[in-house]
Amino acid sequence: MDQSDKDAINFIGTVVVLCFVVHVINMLMGGYLVDYGLLPRHVTHTIGLVAYPFIHGSWAHLFSNIVSFSVLGYLVSRSGLSRFMAVFLICWAISGAGVWLFGRMHYHIGLSGIIYGLWAYLLVYALLRRSIKSIVIAVIVMFFYGSMLAGIIPARSWISYESHLFGVVGGAFAGYVFARRDKQRALANVEQ
Repeated sequence: MDQSDKDAINFIGTVVVLCFVVHVINMLMGGYLVDYGLLPRHVTHTIGLVAYPFIHGSWAHLFSNIVSFSVLGYLVSRSGLSRFMAVFLICWAISGAGVWLFGRMHYHIGLSGIIYGLWAYLLVYALLRRSIKSIVIAVIVMFFYGSMLAGIIPARSWISYESHLFGVVGGAFAGYVFARRDKQRALANVEQ
């Protein structure tokens, strides 16, 4: 295992541990931390923009998000830790801003906006970059996580489809930007 793998695993592990610790505290406080989730269009409640990914409503919610985040995050990290962190932050920012501006008026919590962003990044990046590595990763992602597409449809009132949708927007944006940049770098290297 090289240093890049170790760094990616450490970053993923840090996010997982943070979510777990926040969840334990939330359970001990009777679910009080949900009030620190993302509450759309409330200027006095901007803490939710920072806190919402780390708060989960149940153990099942936490574990399903942790598994998906770990797998998709590791796949994104195959392009390096700095790329993974950049995609993570872009997805967090765009998902949070989209939900804050357009979301339904209730608390939105959980890592799923970022997870959907990582998913969309992997697919859009592969579609535009068209390298063997990115296409293989995209095929694996679609095989195991293709059903995530249904998560952007407003089917259940307790699921933040807005977080999923804007996570996809953030991930697609990141995939587009990084695929173009990587293609230009590859062309420049060929011309030299």
